Amino acid sequence: MRSASRPYLLCAVLLASAAVSSQAGLTPYTERGKTDFDTALHLLNPYGTWSKIDNVWAYTPTDHLAPYTDGRWIYTEYGWYWKGNLPHSWVTEHYGYWKRGADKVWSWYPGPFWLPQIVELRQTSTHIGWRSGPVDQDGNFIEAPADRYAKTDEWTFVTMAQFAGPITPQIVASPQDTATLLEDSVESSHTYFTYHEIDRPGPHPADFLKFGTAGGMLAPITLEDRLAAQPPPPSPLIPGLNATSAAVNAKIAAMTGTNAPSFVERPSPGVDTRKVKYWITMSLPTFWTKPPPDAKPEEIYLYRPDFYQDNDGIARRITLWFNPMSRTSLKELLGDKLPGAKPGSPKPKSTSGPAQSNPFQSPLDDSYQPDANAETPPPRTPSASSKNPTPPSGLKQELDSDSLPTTNAPPEPPN
Repeated sequence: MRSASRPYLLCAVLLASAAVSSQAGLTPYTERGKTDFDTALHLLNPYGTWSKIDNVWAYTPTDHLAPYTDGRWIYTEYGWYWKGNLPHSWVTEHYGYWKRGADKVWSWYPGPFWLPQIVELRQTSTHIGWRSGPVDQDGNFIEAPADRYAKTDEWTFVTMAQFAGPITPQIVASPQDTATLLEDSVESSHTYFTYHEIDRPGPHPADFLKFGTAGGMLAPITLEDRLAAQPPPPSPLIPGLNATSAAVNAKIAAMTGTNAPSFVERPSPGVDTRKVKYWITMSLPTFWTKPPPDAKPEEIYLYRPDFYQDNDGIARRITLWFNPMSRTSLKELLGDKLPGAKPGSPKPKSTSGPAQSNPFQSPLDDSYQPDANAETPPPRTPSASSKNPTPPSGLKQELDSDSLPTTNAPPEPPN
């Protein structure tokens, strides 16, 4: 039954997309853009440094904060989403993973896949804790339990009330309390029921309704929601409409406080059927695009592009970013020995050269499309942190500082 309905669903989506695209100045915010990892490299440049740790590229922010300690947790259709406040949070806390080195400093290891958060969640009767760690391409933690739970000082614990509000480094539990809390904790997970059951990490969002989180952790309750929660009006006098009107009103009342219908599938016995109104995530086409003026109150707009590269490709982009002279095409490498090349043919000129006039767009980037809602990128002038960048260790060639891209600190994303 499900597979038979897909062509009709696809047709409806395509028609809806065509309708949105046909209107001048509008962007299909339900679609995720694609970009080259150079875009992330350029935006990360002012806020930290790259180096090879155990022969793997890693990014270390200059603030040296533990990850997921400056922002807040909100509940979306994807489950728990971390909304960070740092200028690099859009990428460092949603792609790849974090790992703390022997020097007790956290570094970020990039990855190509976006996730709402990349932490393991555990809880006690009074506290909730989380820790970032290496994951595979499916988001599964690959460290052995001994490594995940032995380092108690890598965990962040807060009270239930604190979890519902803004998270700052100042409110997290002390290392001594964290060790006790971690020992007493259990895996935190829940099943959220919309039109079917969805197993998700973290506590059930309805546990936080008592903290009055509408508009923060949970999407705001609108006037339409309140009207839908009112008792149904008297049935019409027309006998043929009575049954239909009553059924519709019952369905509307059942949807109060949630974004999805609750009458499609019967839940399994014992499943928590409490519902909340969750945030709906929308995708910004570029880092600088502002949310549309007609955005709905329950929509949150994020820059979460798909990267062209996989893990290996990202590593190559970082290497080329710091050592552009290592960019060598097959023609340059083989010359006359290239299959099909004529003897004595001239050697092609090197494709490496000065950066493009638009410092925010790499040759593989198709995401930067200025529109009426987009902010103007900052001028390309060297910043103090980028005039003389410190070359990461392990590079094969000496870097030419004039060939490295420079930029002012970019604006914070409209998130």
